[in-house]
Amino acid sequence: MKASSLLLCLAITYSGYSHADESIHSQFKIVYQQYLNAQQQGKGAEDKAEQAYLLGKQIYGDKSDNTANLAINYANELHQYPAENKQKRFTLFEQAYTILAANHPTSSIELIDALLGMATNTDSVNRADALYKQVIEIAAVQKVPKLVADMKLAAAQGLAYGFQGKKYNQAKRYLLEADEFYSQNLPENSVERIKADFLVAAFAEGKRQYSKAIERLNRVVSVFDDALSFDHETELSAHSKLVHLYEKTGKSDEATKHCLAIAKMVPWQENQQQTPLYRQEPNYPDSKARFRQDGSVQMEFDVNTAGFVKNITIIKSEGGEAFEQEAIKAMEKWRYAPKFEDGKAVVAKAQVQLDFKIGR
Repeated sequence: MKASSLLLCLAITYSGYSHADESIHSQFKIVYQQYLNAQQQGKGAEDKAEQAYLLGKQIYGDKSDNTANLAINYANELHQYPAENKQKRFTLFEQAYTILAANHPTSSIELIDALLGMATNTDSVNRADALYKQVIEIAAVQKVPKLVADMKLAAAQGLAYGFQGKKYNQAKRYLLEADEFYSQNLPENSVERIKADFLVAAFAEGKRQYSKAIERLNRVVSVFDDALSFDHETELSAHSKLVHLYEKTGKSDEATKHCLAIAKMVPWQENQQQTPLYRQEPNYPDSKARFRQDGSVQMEFDVNTAGFVKNITIIKSEGGEAFEQEAIKAMEKWRYAPKFEDGKAVVAKAQVQLDFKIGR
């Protein structure tokens, strides 16, 4: 449940708990408002969400929808990692679901947030699959086709990204059904279509259907070209993935367009090692692998105005010339976002070190 909805709910139910300690009520109001403020400002709201949940539980008890919704808010503020946070998130969502399931019919929309939270935080693929099916069934009962599509997309994302292909066919089926609905019913610049495009592209790349992946990601980029108010990070991600796919398919000139687009969006950081947009791992020299020898090569090079690596020089190396040769061969195929000065791409220096290590 969204925070704003909860606030309204709390305002309605305060009068029913007049027997609770007034100081707790006052503390709760202050802490909950601080939680809302932190959310609006984009700051970490975890501490305030936890305090609101604990205070709210004292006021409303452990069987109230308000307590369940506060648990969901708190769970949503917890980062998924480290692993203990993921378990904590699952427990909070499960507690919320137990409360809500006791207060509402099994097909009630009020159960969806808790079920989705459990599905995205369980370590069991079969349990996640069952939870997503339950969510989709609840959505279908509401007779709102877009809600069904949204839940299918959420299930596809959760199964695909969370369980490394263990439920590939199920995830793909959900995705195709959601994507079909979005393409027929939503405008091209809708957030849902962009999310679906990214996932379709990921599935296509996984099956080496690179043309299909490129087509979807180019559609995302075209949306940003026409509507510049969208999420900056999403646009960067689309350009970055296109650099990778174009290089992978030998279309360096096409990749260059997206290297330049990224360069215009992200300033060059002089004092930081630059992050490649595309990299090819070096081959391990046979002569070194045979004797299980390690090595490293530190290089300096130019990133030209198109983002290509040029003029590679060896600064320092360990292990011998064979490592140097393979390092240079690999680096020649890397791509970067070029440096921009006064609105124009310029040649810039960068450095990188490649480490060669063989398992023992």
